[in-house]
Amino acid sequence: MTVCCITGYGKRIRNEKGLIAIDPPVQEKEKSGKTTIDPDDLSLVLVTGDHGISTSAIRLLLNHGIELVLLDDRGSPSGFLFPCAKCAMIENAAWQSALPEKNRLRVARAMVEQAIRNTSGLLENVWKNMKNGKCPATPELLAYAARAKKTVALSDLLGVEGMATRRYYRALAEIIPKPFGFHGRTRHPPRDPVNSLMSYGYGNLYGVIRTALVRAKLSPFYGVLHADYRKQEPLVYDFIEEFRQPVVDRTVLTMLHHKQVDPSYFVVAADGCRINPEFKREYARAVLARLDAQYEYRGQNMPLSVAINAQAR
Repeated sequence: MTVCCITGYGKRIRNEKGLIAIDPPVQEKEKSGKTTIDPDDLSLVLVTGDHGISTSAIRLLLNHGIELVLLDDRGSPSGFLFPCAKCAMIENAAWQSALPEKNRLRVARAMVEQAIRNTSGLLENVWKNMKNGKCPATPELLAYAARAKKTVALSDLLGVEGMATRRYYRALAEIIPKPFGFHGRTRHPPRDPVNSLMSYGYGNLYGVIRTALVRAKLSPFYGVLHADYRKQEPLVYDFIEEFRQPVVDRTVLTMLHHKQVDPSYFVVAADGCRINPEFKREYARAVLARLDAQYEYRGQNMPLSVAINAQAR
């Protein structure tokens, strides 16, 4: 899966003889050249910031089956453009909405259990590298994973998921350097640099997950666990849980460990924390590069992008 993420401001995206051409802002033309991409090499285009895109470029993307996802400056999806050929997902909406609760519960249990195990595995690895010891949250998280597997109602499963998530973020707060001001998860808006990185990274991942679901001819509007997210896309929120840690959180923690992130790369204000444009570009590149990392899926190692598509199918 090749994902193109266009960040910053003032770029021009156009069709140049069957290729996607991305021109730099006028003020950067002397130091930055034009980028051209063969649409046959693309699977998804993410756009954040303010840019100009021609209808010819949009048509070229759609004719090649490529989705275009527009993100706001914090990484939350604003909207999607996808080819008419992918509207087959609408035909599946009826059976998805009528899925019996016992079937929804079975799928949701597997998703939540794996997501919790991923948080435990990530914390163990990070604790070993950054504190040279064992993470005290691991036994609790593994116990939550076991409880998730045995829940008998979706409401119970949501409760277990919530408790595990809060424990995970409390553990992260113990290991993230104090200058970053992380005390737990904050959203809408994120209040500190780490939360802003998580939110922006999850937004990029959201686009990837949604594309995988649509390609599998699934409607993102009918979920199995977060089914009451009426104004959003519940299935995307269900599906993304398993992949937040291996794709986004691991990227954030690795960059912190290697001192590739500094509080000066962010602006903290009353309306939340924002990433500066230059670092946003570097960070988006790192998050999307994680999609090529190996991930164990059903007993086999494969790139995360392949596992995401396989899981959707």
